[in-house]
Amino acid sequence: MKKVVATTMATLLFGLSFPVNTFALPDNEVSANSQVLEKVSQPNGGDGPQSGADADNKAKEDTIAKKIEGKLEAKDITVWQNDTVNWKDGVKLKTDNEEFKGYLDEASVTDLDNRNTSNSNTDTNDDRAFKGKLKVTFKDKSEIEIADQKLYVTSKMTNINNNKAPKNAVDVKLQLGEGVKDSNGTIGQKDKPVEYGSYRIKPGVNILNEEHPQIKDSLFNLVKLEVSDPDKYVDPQWTSGSANKKNFVVSKDNNIFTATASKLFTMTFKFVGYDRDSKNGIDSENLPKAIKDKLPQEQKIKEGESFNPDKFEDTINENSGENKYEWKFNGWNLTGPLSINENKNFEGTWTRSKVEENSNPEVKPGPGKEEDKKESPENKNKPKDNSKAEDKKESPQEEKKPKDNSRVEDNKNNNKSNNTFPRIKANENKSSSNKIYTRTTKKESKTESKKETFSKTAKYTLTLNSGEYEVLINGQVIKRQMDVKPLIKNDRLMLPLRSLAEMIGTKVEWDQETRTAIFTNKDMVAKIQIDGNEIVLSNGKVIKMDSKPLNIKGRILLPVSNVANVFGLTNGNTKDGVDQNIEWDGDTKTVEINLNK
Repeated sequence: MKKVVATTMATLLFGLSFPVNTFALPDNEVSANSQVLEKVSQPNGGDGPQSGADADNKAKEDTIAKKIEGKLEAKDITVWQNDTVNWKDGVKLKTDNEEFKGYLDEASVTDLDNRNTSNSNTDTNDDRAFKGKLKVTFKDKSEIEIADQKLYVTSKMTNINNNKAPKNAVDVKLQLGEGVKDSNGTIGQKDKPVEYGSYRIKPGVNILNEEHPQIKDSLFNLVKLEVSDPDKYVDPQWTSGSANKKNFVVSKDNNIFTATASKLFTMTFKFVGYDRDSKNGIDSENLPKAIKDKLPQEQKIKEGESFNPDKFEDTINENSGENKYEWKFNGWNLTGPLSINENKNFEGTWTRSKVEENSNPEVKPGPGKEEDKKESPENKNKPKDNSKAEDKKESPQEEKKPKDNSRVEDNKNNNKSNNTFPRIKANENKSSSNKIYTRTTKKESKTESKKETFSKTAKYTLTLNSGEYEVLINGQVIKRQMDVKPLIKNDRLMLPLRSLAEMIGTKVEWDQETRTAIFTNKDMVAKIQIDGNEIVLSNGKVIKMDSKPLNIKGRILLPVSNVANVFGLTNGNTKDGVDQNIEWDGDTKTVEINLNK
């Protein structure tokens, strides 16, 4: 402006015409940031200073670039490989200034060296930054260049000490847990997993299949997992800290990955025998070879898998001297399928029945019936046995005896609601457990009146929903009602103690001090502490029940099959094609218990 004013005043006052040159003022009058480059045009059109030059310089001094010049500096940029760069991140203010911050926010920044992120440069300790120059263009179109800006590019997986990795990098840990070891022989631990390695990884990367840039394989494959003990573990694999254990996408909340192996549990098997006629057990050593040969070999089952031992449907025939026996497989002491989480010992029971020809006296050849009526020559002269006729007569002593009302009393006791166990007579306990006590309807002789006869066709039919059951004795049906309706728990039929003992032909006693039910049949004693779920046998064995005892309205309910199996009874259903002591009909919701099968 000083130059323009001086030139104009000379022309106006003196009417002088100067040669075309620069009319300079003293140096101390020029601004340090000014550059005198313009020329002023003369009126005659010759070359001379232009009247608009000073205005242009003034305009340049008023640009944003001039105002902010010297206030900006380069800033390092860190990005992931193949990501897009925001070049504005490479410029920053040297000091805080709201006005200048606004200018920078509205500016655009471009890279003058056309750098890209296709290759990483931070995977080594050397500083291999991509250097370049940035151009800052402000809102008023003024520009500033920023030199020596550094760009650091990091691969998706890098070492834990890479301090040039982007700020959102997730520190990821790989560790060895139970049952595994790495290729170097390092064995993992269950409670305190052993760290294998740590890495910085880009969020969102699935490390299950993402290739590491240096090893050209996934991190998981780098470890080369093995089981620490092949006899105890199998199937080593990686798990995550996520809820489903199989999420391998890296995030701040999912950054620890542990290698573990599945436990192996041992399944062992044993066969025992049971003689249906004598009600005695038979040791495994005394079983026929054909049965021993069927014994399954020891098996290893992975933790959590479902397992159910094989059943045997065929019948084994045995000739032992003059006797013939038929063996059938009843089942295993542990019913399945089971979810395996421990070593288990399965004990399978084979039941032996003696085979007798024409064991049913009613099945005879037709002509035999007529011939049987005739007396053989040997018996012709023998006196006739009139015991049957005498049986029809009552002795005087028998007539005077009071009638036996025990059946009536028993029926009354069955209808009581107090918490008592069935009163089983001593002579019942001495008899075979698969026979049901009953009296004959005919009059007995003096000798026979002291004996009690037992039905060989005892059968119980129980209706689940009503709690009513029928007892078939000597062709007669007696209906009874339980105090508490039976129910099903864990797929097991639960019956009250008193009814259960009656139906499986055992004696039951109650130990109030230990809260223990004691079932007895001959030499076999089974104790059940009703607060637990185990049956403790007199031979030292302990059997776990599928369902714990229940206390309903003062009545203790137990699983029928678990208790019955202890005393050699078998169980199944009406559709399995196998004749069992206890048969379940799912269609009618009824149970049939037949002790003489």
